Amino acid sequence: MVCGGACWTAMTVLVRELSADYSAFQLLFARNIVAISILLPPALMGGGAVLRTNRLGLHCLRALFAYLGVLGLFFGVSRLPLPDVTALSFTQPLFVVIMAALVLKEAVGRGRWRAVLFGLVGLLVIVRPGFTEISVATLAVLLSAMTYACANICVKRLMTTDTPTQAVVFFNLLMLPLSLIPALFFWINPDWPDLLRMLAIGLAGTLSVYSFARALSLADASAVLPFDFLRLPMAALAAFLLFAEVGDIWTWIGSLIIFSSSYTLARLQIRPETPSNREKTLPERSR
Repeated sequence: MVCGGACWTAMTVLVRELSADYSAFQLLFARNIVAISILLPPALMGGGAVLRTNRLGLHCLRALFAYLGVLGLFFGVSRLPLPDVTALSFTQPLFVVIMAALVLKEAVGRGRWRAVLFGLVGLLVIVRPGFTEISVATLAVLLSAMTYACANICVKRLMTTDTPTQAVVFFNLLMLPLSLIPALFFWINPDWPDLLRMLAIGLAGTLSVYSFARALSLADASAVLPFDFLRLPMAALAAFLLFAEVGDIWTWIGSLIIFSSSYTLARLQIRPETPSNREKTLPERSR
């Protein structure tokens, strides 16, 4: 989880550096090229079975949501202090619970709803509507968290029939045309140093996703989730050293509230179902 957080921070730093000269579409395309170059060859060694699916439409919908999520994140990174972007990204688990209740009709108990509301209070602390102007970049990062949540809901549906490998490969394959077509209209030929940094964005992004998934496969979410909060001090340190940015106290307070909410959600999700907490947890097959 710590490695994943470091890679995620490295990716956002590189995006910030390159976003002054290149569009988010081009940076996203570079990320996808690297990801598919890493993931596709081993996946095809099984004879191409990974590319056979009966749920291509749902894969496309998931890729579209994720595409909007990455674009929103990259746009926010180019215009907001990195600690603010990191703090706002912690809201994604809150939106996953909301979408699961609205779309999948999952039974979300009162304990989880209280945790979500507590997390939304943290969001208000960071954004402070009425006290500071809510920028387009802030809305873009929040939209990113929401669309990532929608993508996660699609993954939950896909996992009833397809494998995780299929989900990852189709995700990156379908993201290629989505990012390439608009990138062509804003394309700028990079020099060699910038090209290497674009490739590093793809490598860091891929390693980040793998590290997070690996951590969750080795231990319960509640055990590894606290280490995810290290992304905030990592981002704050990188922002201070590289861009002379200093996050305000409200960002840290709001982040702690949101993170506490996410940790509570993780604890409630893995709590074994008993007669006393039956209404507070989701059935295992619904997760």
